[in-house]
Amino acid sequence: MTLSLHQSAGGAPAGALHTASFRKRVGAYVLCGPFLLFLGVFSVLPAASALVLALFNWPLAGGGARFTGLDSFRQVLDSEELRQALINTLLYSLFTVPAVTVLGLLIALTIHSVRRGKVFWRTVYFLPFASTLAAMSIVWKWMFYPERGLIDSTVGQLFGVTNWLSDSSLALPAVALVGVWHQLGYAVVLFLSGLANVPTAHLEAARLDGANAWHRFWHVQWPALGPTTVFAVVISTISALRVYDTVALMTEGGPIGSTTTLSYELYRRGVFYQDISGGAVISIVLLVTVMLVTLVQMRSFGRRLSKAGAR
Repeated sequence: MTLSLHQSAGGAPAGALHTASFRKRVGAYVLCGPFLLFLGVFSVLPAASALVLALFNWPLAGGGARFTGLDSFRQVLDSEELRQALINTLLYSLFTVPAVTVLGLLIALTIHSVRRGKVFWRTVYFLPFASTLAAMSIVWKWMFYPERGLIDSTVGQLFGVTNWLSDSSLALPAVALVGVWHQLGYAVVLFLSGLANVPTAHLEAARLDGANAWHRFWHVQWPALGPTTVFAVVISTISALRVYDTVALMTEGGPIGSTTTLSYELYRRGVFYQDISGGAVISIVLLVTVMLVTLVQMRSFGRRLSKAGAR
């Protein structure tokens, strides 16, 4: 006897299968709903608003908005200030992200290897990240105070390098040093979490096979840290590209614009000079820069490290 058209080969009615499939889809949408709402309100809507603001001239003194099209884009994109801010932002990222990643991994390996005091050292390194960066920037500005500050009194006297924040070639590295200090604790905690998830059986097997500490790290721990490394690099990069607090409080973009980043240029043009459309264009440039840099990272080494961690 042939099967009924209204019955599946497994014996279950086709209507029941469609109902179960529909319920699964509805359940998935319900579970993803809060995330999609959050993404739309805090990501998609602000990006769309920035695009609208960039296409209109919004006089704050009064009067209605006037459509200007791409005039604001041409004006801002052709400016020397934007090019300098973009270069400074990328240089700041190059100064901070590799240092945070490498130092975070080394410190995490050191803390992971000690038998006592792991919680204490983890807390010590995480405290800078938990502190208010604005307040800490003021402290660091005092430490970089010319001649009488702690940096000039110690490192400056030793290497003959002084007056960091007033030197156009030293100001950006000084601000980057504060960024490394602030982000380092977060990277340490991430790598400690990744090291805790490395199977101890693999390490014991490598030790029994005669592998030394370097070989155990390179062949067992490092491949398992692939996803953690990708996450740490991406988060550090996004934070570096959006740097604002340390620049605003330590140098105000100076000297001669040598520390002006995209975020500070956004504040300077959009808030200080009240150029709403110009500030919106810079925010779009910042968004595109973050997306492109993150995409390059994921395409260049992100997938390879993630696959190594999944072995």
